[in-house]
Amino acid sequence: MPNSEPTIKCSNPHCVAPNNFNRRFCQRCKTPVIKRYLWAIGEKASYSETGNNFKPQEKIIEQDAEWAHKNSHQNKSNQKQEEPSSERYLAISNRIFCDTQPGETPQIPDKIPEEIVSYLQLFTYFPHIPQVYGQLDGTQIWLLDYGTVPVNRQGKLTFSDLLPQMTSVWSRATSCRQVNWLRQIAGLWKPLSEKKMAATLINPELIRVNSSFIQLLELETNGKTTPTLQDLGKLWQEWSLRANVEIRGVLIELSKRVTSGAIDRIEQIIEILDRILELCAHSREYSYEICAISDSGPTRNNNQDTAYPNSETPIKNDVTQQSLAIVCDGVGGHEGGEIASQETVNYLCDRVSAIPWNQPDNTPKNVLQQLRQFTNEANDAISKRNDREKRQERQRMGTTLVMTLAHNHEVYLTNVGDSRIYLITHNSCHQLTTDDDLASREVRLGYAVYRDALRYPSAGALIQALGMRDSAALHPNLQRLVVDDDCLFLLCSDGLSDFDRVEQYWRDVIMPVLNNKLDITKAVETLIKIGNERNGHDNVTAALVHCQVRPKLERTKTALTWSEIEVGLEDIMLWTDKNIAGNSKLPQTKVVVNVAQTPSKQITITQDKAQTQLRTVYRSSKLQLLLVAMTLSSIVLVSLGILIYAYTRDRGEPQDNYLQSPTIINEQ
Repeated sequence: MPNSEPTIKCSNPHCVAPNNFNRRFCQRCKTPVIKRYLWAIGEKASYSETGNNFKPQEKIIEQDAEWAHKNSHQNKSNQKQEEPSSERYLAISNRIFCDTQPGETPQIPDKIPEEIVSYLQLFTYFPHIPQVYGQLDGTQIWLLDYGTVPVNRQGKLTFSDLLPQMTSVWSRATSCRQVNWLRQIAGLWKPLSEKKMAATLINPELIRVNSSFIQLLELETNGKTTPTLQDLGKLWQEWSLRANVEIRGVLIELSKRVTSGAIDRIEQIIEILDRILELCAHSREYSYEICAISDSGPTRNNNQDTAYPNSETPIKNDVTQQSLAIVCDGVGGHEGGEIASQETVNYLCDRVSAIPWNQPDNTPKNVLQQLRQFTNEANDAISKRNDREKRQERQRMGTTLVMTLAHNHEVYLTNVGDSRIYLITHNSCHQLTTDDDLASREVRLGYAVYRDALRYPSAGALIQALGMRDSAALHPNLQRLVVDDDCLFLLCSDGLSDFDRVEQYWRDVIMPVLNNKLDITKAVETLIKIGNERNGHDNVTAALVHCQVRPKLERTKTALTWSEIEVGLEDIMLWTDKNIAGNSKLPQTKVVVNVAQTPSKQITITQDKAQTQLRTVYRSSKLQLLLVAMTLSSIVLVSLGILIYAYTRDRGEPQDNYLQSPTIINEQ
């Protein structure tokens, strides 16, 4: 008989009290109730009694029904205390389940099938690719986790299929968001192609969106024919016809060239999309507000954490300034952790502040390379100090690092260790960084499911931190995100993130900042209080970066042209040798905009085009300077030759002796 009042246990490990499913806060400890909605993968589900807790003897998937029935009673009788209950998952639909015991480890088999291993090895691509959660009790059906999905105030799903298809919301999205989505899809092409799963990216039903994020519903293995970029171009052609008028023409041209093979490398597509995003950003204003606070906590005598900017007074930056936030956690148990964290912050602040943003060739790739270099240099500075002071093993000081660098429409992320960066939007909170610990490494290698790996001895032990060894053995994790709407980045040490405190409290503490219902300083102070009162075992540091996007009211939006896209792109990246030889003049797609129907989108010469012309002049000037230098060098060499010739002729020495043989000194 269906359970009329399903319950869900509190995720607070010190409580785990049962609560009515519709409650927002635990009736005992007042912790926000976490509802994890999961997607079942496998054959078509046939279970249809929604609103009831699933029992393993019930038929879920036709292929597994007999197996589940045969093994359900045996599983019950042999069930160990730490194994999940058979009535753990609440069926929302035939493919969507909610975990009513989110604090417990799901069912994980000893042998993980190959198709699930692929998900594990793509672990670092979350939230684009879902994480493996575990198995549905008593079956061989796997469940996928997407982090937070859109829900209403009562915690019920906004969309019946968990997440909306991108195509269903495409035409309502802004031009920046449309290009941002395509950029994310392009970024997934290479890793999925390597796993022979590129077919996922040409199946519109699997491409879902969660605010600015592309989230794949599940992965699809390639069929007999391997998908190509031309297949991707054909799909994008359909989407580009319904794109925002500002970018429609350039997306039609891009998809046309990809389909024809004129553009045949994913790197070319990515660079073109980055260029389109850069031009779209010119019609928007970006501002960033930062507040960071660090506290020693209730049980520590010293504070090994360091934050930048460490001030309760928020720092506001506009588009002309870079916005930097850093959180470092001196490695616990190592002497001098507070020194390592402070020196790292000081060094990175000095180096990052010198990035020449105004240089036209300062591309996203170059910025990422500089950040990697700065991180390695900070590491080596600490490592050399350890060597000078003859610190060995646990005596060596080190630190974790999370850093966000915002400029215009871009935010660059850097992390080493287990401090974290989260992104909070109006309806989601996603962890953007992957912890550098043993548990995460086991998952990336395909050996374990994350929730099972957390039970391993020393699961949280760090596999890398700044300063512990030479930078040759360091692998900083770097990302670049595009900001296309208001959002918040949270940087924090594990004093806050442990025990899922961010997942529990983001909706009530951080999201109100986006809605202008809470001051950013008050939000950070509340997060510090949560870390101290709900955890309390470590130093606590939190920094919030509030990103705000507004249209430039004084500007008229202009439909981008393909010639604007080509300016500023390196030929070696834009066209292959084959394309240069065979397509010296590639066809242009003419886009006609009906000005009468769209008076607010008139085609005008704007400041962006002036900047484009300046960029062209800059590149032309470099070429001219090179030609002048070569000409002057030739003149100098010719003049020198004439002088030498005149000198040797005056001395009566034959010219060919000077040119053909070395000078011989007569010893007589």
